[in-house]
Amino acid sequence: MQVKVFEATDMTSGLKQVKDAFGPDALILSTRTIRRGGKLGIMAKPLLEITAAIDNDWPEKDAQLNSSYPKHDKIRQHKEPSPPEDDLTYENLWDTPRQDPAPAPVEAAPASSELKDEIENLKNTIAGLTQRVTTIQAATVHQKPYIEPEFTNNTQPDNDFLYKRLTCCGINHTTAITVAEQAKEILRTSVTGEPIDPESALKAAMTKMFNTEKLLQQKLNRQLRISLVGPTGVGKTTTIAKMAANYLNKFGGKIALITIDTYRIAAVEQLKVYGEIMRLPVEVIIKPQEVGQALRKYQDYDLILIDTAGRSPKNTHDLAEMASFLDPRHAIENHLLLSAGTRDRELAETIEKFSILPLKTFIFSKIDECDQLGVIANIHSQNSTPLSFLTNGQRVPEDIITPNPATIANFIVNDHRTLHNG
Repeated sequence: MQVKVFEATDMTSGLKQVKDAFGPDALILSTRTIRRGGKLGIMAKPLLEITAAIDNDWPEKDAQLNSSYPKHDKIRQHKEPSPPEDDLTYENLWDTPRQDPAPAPVEAAPASSELKDEIENLKNTIAGLTQRVTTIQAATVHQKPYIEPEFTNNTQPDNDFLYKRLTCCGINHTTAITVAEQAKEILRTSVTGEPIDPESALKAAMTKMFNTEKLLQQKLNRQLRISLVGPTGVGKTTTIAKMAANYLNKFGGKIALITIDTYRIAAVEQLKVYGEIMRLPVEVIIKPQEVGQALRKYQDYDLILIDTAGRSPKNTHDLAEMASFLDPRHAIENHLLLSAGTRDRELAETIEKFSILPLKTFIFSKIDECDQLGVIANIHSQNSTPLSFLTNGQRVPEDIITPNPATIANFIVNDHRTLHNG
């Protein structure tokens, strides 16, 4: 009797192999699933192992048979004398208890610690890739193309003073490289003949990157409608009061305050207190349809300042509801208020989500609460939106600054907390 082991991916292809080799009279002795290859046997594909037999001698290569496969009775008529009893024949196959071939030896399973280490490495790799994808997505929204630092050619050595000085101010790798290169160019091309110290070169290079807008710095010759939008807790109501008080002190005129912040407890009362102190009317809006009515009511006023409810960048429903109040048909300028103490990635997400509105400028608040102001440079290097105000305290109206590019650069490089408010 001839016995042979076949391997196949499924039962259909396996039976075809058996039939091709032994003919239709082949006997299936056993089947089992095995795995070959793959790291630690985990990633290997399963195979079907079929053990089959035929009770005639294996045909010689040069034997010429009259048919493709011998009939069973023909084999019986021409078979050799009976083999010894201990031989396995077709006649005694069913009388003898079936014994499957001994299974192939299985390699010992790897130590559990090795498997755990491999799984932990896979987890760390996936986590790293996920974090990198998130960073790239946040950095590329409404921004210049983001390139991973390791793929830039202008990497800085560890002993580069200019680069280190910038990173100590909270400026990220990519922005620090750009500013440091520009500062080096300033040091090389100085035409005054006098030496320039490195920090002055840094400030000069950083000044070139900022874009500012002078908001409410001259008397208005037509009505201006301004809304402040942003996340919760960035100081929108206080900033509106500072803007109103400063304009009144400089130019006088008629100013109206409008609030659509009916969610926060005492938000309306806070704005009404400021209105009473400055003797300004305060209008409360409940529905988007009421905005047009309020604007018509104060159509002869010089300046209308609109306070909005703080919205989470992750809550798209609330952002859409806020946008319905600030319909573009109302010709309202939207200014996004950002806290300087927020991380770069969260600020990038905030800018992305609030961009459902046309944003006129950025205003950075709470600069007095930060050890570093490099985040302003990081965000501004990736956005063309100008900066209009910085706020550095809670006092109304003193703690608001109308910066120029040189002022912002000086704040970032120097210790801004030692500066006087106002």
